[in-house]
Amino acid sequence: MPSLPAGLQTVTVTGTYRHPDGAPFTGHVSFLPEPAVLTSPQYDTIVLGEVTTTPDSNGHIAVTLLATDATGVTPTGWTYRVTERWYDAHGRSYPISLPAAAPNVDLADVAPTAPAAGEYVVVTGPPGPPGPPGSSGSTYLHTQSTPAATWQITHNLGRTPNINVINSAGVVVYADILHSSTSLATITFPVPFAGTAMCS
Repeated sequence: MPSLPAGLQTVTVTGTYRHPDGAPFTGHVSFLPEPAVLTSPQYDTIVLGEVTTTPDSNGHIAVTLLATDATGVTPTGWTYRVTERWYDAHGRSYPISLPAAAPNVDLADVAPTAPAAGEYVVVTGPPGPPGPPGSSGSTYLHTQSTPAATWQITHNLGRTPNINVINSAGVVVYADILHSSTSLATITFPVPFAGTAMCS
């Protein structure tokens, strides 16, 4: 199995593609870094080209890729172009970011999912500051001063908290929340904005 040099941060991407009747998709899913060439003098490595994976008989894919914010890689702030090519359905193409802070990502969590409202993708914003160690009944307030479509919140509460989001205009916002651990939550929105998130 191919691998990048030890020390380069990676993210494992999974996904399962099925038709409305449960039948698995047949075709390919490819991941192309944008820009075309990435370099890591620290690891004496040049990364370029496309990675293509084929769904198995259950429509499932799994691939390990270089993190889009991997330390020692230039340029920074890049994304992958995901292209879905199907033999039995229309394909599509969209960008995603794969930060090292989320080492396991399922495409169902980050791919465009609201075509009626205009398809959008998740672009990860900067992580918020770590919160103090929490205990049962404690809270953590995350302040997102830079507008972002994805907020990463390290609350360190040791549990899965309730999270209430309020934008910078004082309006309550509803969003998709992924609790990847009892210390980290990721909130995604259709558009970038700033505000606060109370974890309780």
